[in-house]
Amino acid sequence: MGFGGQEPGKKRRLVWSMALLAGAVIVAGAGTKAVTDYLRSQDPIYQCIQNPLAEPYQLTLPVSVTVDGAPARVPSEVGITKNCTLPVHTLQDNTIHVAYKEPYTFTLGHFLYNWIGQNLTKYDTKVYVNNVQHTGGSFLDIPLKDGDSIRIEFTTRK
Repeated sequence: MGFGGQEPGKKRRLVWSMALLAGAVIVAGAGTKAVTDYLRSQDPIYQCIQNPLAEPYQLTLPVSVTVDGAPARVPSEVGITKNCTLPVHTLQDNTIHVAYKEPYTFTLGHFLYNWIGQNLTKYDTKVYVNNVQHTGGSFLDIPLKDGDSIRIEFTTRK
């Protein structure tokens, strides 16, 4: 009598099937990572720039932020690490700076992700562009435009 009361050789086929399935999962995972890494490398929001002040496409926007009614500082060096400066970053406090090789529609969401990350979900958020409240769709999709000023009001959800 074989494996678990089954015919001889069935255990070997089961082990081979499991090994083939594991191999297929590993290959699929590696392929997905390779494709994702390639696509990210082509997306401007993930590209590192060498010298932000030397890029031909430049935008500067003042930004003011309150959290639960109290002023909050947007620090310099958001989007800047030792090894990488992202196109959407801050070179000085309370100023969003965009630098890239060509025009591209960078958004407030790109900046907020670099600054706050996923923590946006714990706030109710109002955004004002040039002192007019944004009400047309998600504030994350607001395009960053040179000369605009942005005010963001975060209120902690209860």
